[in-house]
Amino acid sequence: MQKLLLTLLACLYGLQSAHAQCAPAIVNAQSAIEGCDLTPNNTQFWNENYWWDNDLLLHDLVEKGVELELILRDTCPDSIQVRCLLFLDLDGNGTQETVVDSDNFPGPNTVNFNNAFNPNYSGGTPRNFDERPVPGNQKYRFALQTSVAGDSSYFRLVWSPFNNPASIVSPELPYGQHKIRWEVTYGGGQLLIHEKSFQVKDCKNPTVVCLNGLSVNIMPTQLITLWATDFLQYMEDNATPAGQLQIGIRKAGTGTGFPVNNNGIPETSVTFSCNELGEQFVEVWSQDAAGNADFCQTYVLVQDNLNNCSPGPIFPIVCSATACGEVPDEIIYNFDFPPTPFLPPFSVFDLGDGNGCSGFDPNLPIPQDINITISPTKDDNQLEGVSTFDMVILQNHIDGIDLLDNPYQWIAADANKDNVLDTLDILECKKLILGIYWELPNNTSWRFVDKSYVFPSPDPLSAPIPESIVVNSSNPPSTPLEFIAVKICDLTCGNLVGFYEQTPDNQHLIGDAQPNPTQNGAVIPLQLITQDQVVLDLLDVSGRLLFHQEINLPQGPAALEIPASTISQAGVYVWRVRAGETVKTGKIVAE
Repeated sequence: MQKLLLTLLACLYGLQSAHAQCAPAIVNAQSAIEGCDLTPNNTQFWNENYWWDNDLLLHDLVEKGVELELILRDTCPDSIQVRCLLFLDLDGNGTQETVVDSDNFPGPNTVNFNNAFNPNYSGGTPRNFDERPVPGNQKYRFALQTSVAGDSSYFRLVWSPFNNPASIVSPELPYGQHKIRWEVTYGGGQLLIHEKSFQVKDCKNPTVVCLNGLSVNIMPTQLITLWATDFLQYMEDNATPAGQLQIGIRKAGTGTGFPVNNNGIPETSVTFSCNELGEQFVEVWSQDAAGNADFCQTYVLVQDNLNNCSPGPIFPIVCSATACGEVPDEIIYNFDFPPTPFLPPFSVFDLGDGNGCSGFDPNLPIPQDINITISPTKDDNQLEGVSTFDMVILQNHIDGIDLLDNPYQWIAADANKDNVLDTLDILECKKLILGIYWELPNNTSWRFVDKSYVFPSPDPLSAPIPESIVVNSSNPPSTPLEFIAVKICDLTCGNLVGFYEQTPDNQHLIGDAQPNPTQNGAVIPLQLITQDQVVLDLLDVSGRLLFHQEINLPQGPAALEIPASTISQAGVYVWRVRAGETVKTGKIVAE
């Protein structure tokens, strides 16, 4: 009996060893699946109203043919069974919501959208992917092609027409993060599994073609600004529509990669001066939605045929900006000339450029040693930048709760231009907000102050405000003249400018909530040394989170707003701001 038992155990052990020794082996599991697309989009696939690419803003998903293959070496006498599961992210949200199952392939021209979380991947919404103008039985369907060569078995996921299964192509899969799963059953139930995630993406740089050079003349400002589109013949891409391609430009040899400014915004213009006369080379760039970029190089011949760079009486450059550095558009610069033996007094004007500057040349012989009066004006968009929050700031000043400490705020607050800050100014601004006024009856929308002017203290309005600058034609300034632009009734910028003038050392600056106490929200100023993520939290005194905001801000000044709706109840609140590694906390009182 003992001998018989040993014999049975030996047989059983031998059978198990045989199965273990002849288990199928994966020869090619596609350690790298090529999903890098260099081909034009085929509009005959994945083009239906229910498909949507949120990056390209198209109902036509861009696709690429992908080889999906498994090779097994199998010396076992037992048969094997192979199942292929293709997990697809067809809505671009990062989740593979759709599965193609080789054990239950969908019909021709069909995927069962959003079936990934159903039992056995059943159900889903049938959606089409093949829009070729062919009969229904010639539409592609998913299929599993198998073949054997020696001891190796080949399994390939393909597309094939329903009426001609032998005609196969690689499946055209849309851009996205997908996954292939192979399940091999052998030896009476043993399972071998291999999974591989892969990405189908756009890898082709856009095509950008330049015009063969331009010829321009320096402007009277002794500058000339040219735009990327001035040099562009055409640009196109395999996936991104032409209207969504970004364009940029830089002077050749001054940088690498797609040209952007410090805020990540494409640089779309270049400016040449009198020091850059002659042939100047530029790079014109194009970048697609996937970040692929390329450029062409061309040149511009910068000339001075009008002698704007020649020595002689030089008209000064005049610029205006707010105390926060913002540039109002459409500033009118007035130039008043005194009488001369040859001309009566006269005035001319110039519309400032996009940088808030005027380099006006009157195109007249400018007499030597005359005084020219320059004054900017702007009187439109009366309500721009004005809100009830500005009225709260002014009321707090009048009540002595939080005095204005910046002279430009005083000018902005003096709505009726009587050089006194009182409730009459609040009333004037409120009439603008309520639409009773289209414009202030006793003031302009903007006032402009000589930046070099030193205001009297403690009342900046106690002396006349210089709203013009006089220059002598024989002794023009060597640097641009500068005005501070003040928007009447807009106190917010002036309220923070004192903080913005601080210079961070090696970390971000975070100011205090203003105004405090408040009846209508507050603002917290920032100075960021680099682009960074900023988080604002508002809590009640028990520690309950009332408001949370996360935002990426560029380098430079910024302001975070605590909405009035979050502190509608009177009491004490706690605010906390994190800018990168810099954290500041404070309290604010709501009245």
